[in-house]
This record gives sequence, structure tokens and C-alpha cells, in this order.
Amino acid sequence: MQKAAGVDCHVTTIERYEKAADIAKKNFCEAGITDRITLLIGEAKEILPDLVLASYDMVFLDGAKGQYPLFLPMLLKLLKTGGLLVCDNVLYKGMTAEDSLKIRRKRTIVARLRKFLKMIVEDESMKTSILPIGDGVSISIKLYDKEDNR
Repeated sequence: MQKAAGVDCHVTTIERYEKAADIAKKNFCEAGITDRITLLIGEAKEILPDLVLASYDMVFLDGAKGQYPLFLPMLLKLLKTGGLLVCDNVLYKGMTAEDSLKIRRKRTIVARLRKFLKMIVEDESMKTSILPIGDGVSISIKLYDKEDNR
């Protein structure tokens, strides 16, 4: 992603697991982009509130699916007006569209993803499209800050 965006782009990424972070660091080094990537290690719900002074042109969300509704308000505060919020796996193997779930242990995740989808579609500060690509991708453009009292 960083290479595609160009030399003026800086990427901040959050990785929950130390082992995956080590692999990411190695990949960044091999790609020669360590100076343009900040890797934060830990839980997103703990790290995101600390990024209050940052602002981003694009946010790619591919984390704990059941936490998407919790992450959304924090991510919208970090996203610039006109910025993109791209979220992966929002259709969760088609389960978000099913009336009844056959896999009982997935009910909470699916319920939270449904809540998230409702949030991003009904939020007037964004325009959202949901694409049935792979496991589902949502693309939202932030139209304005909610704090602007529109």
C-alpha cells in the first residue's frame, strides 16, 4: 500500500500479535520502506484513542470483526474530510445476510457486523458502498465531521 501511494505517503499500521509484527517489520525492511511506516503493536481499541493528534486520508480496517462498531467512532475522528474508510470482511462469509445462523458461535460476531453495516450505511456524514468482493468490502467517503453540526 505504501509503495502504491508514493514517497510522500506515510503508513501507520496496528498489529495485535508480536509474531505478525516481526514478519511485517521484515517485509518493510526488505521493501526499503521502514522510514515511511509506523508499526504500532497492541490492541487497536487501546491504541486508537492515543492517535488523537493524527489525521489520515485513508483507513483500512481489517481487525477483529466483532469490534468494528467500537472502532468506527474512533476511526471517523482520525479520518480527514474527503478521506476513505475501507473495511474488509464485512459480509462475513455471507452470514450477515442470512436470516438464521447455523453456526451458533458466530452469532455475536454476525450481530456486531450487522450493527456496523447499519452504522456506516445510515451515517449521513459518510457515503458508503458495500461490494460483494471476496468476503465483502465496504468503501466509505467521509463527507464532513459530525462535530460541524450539520
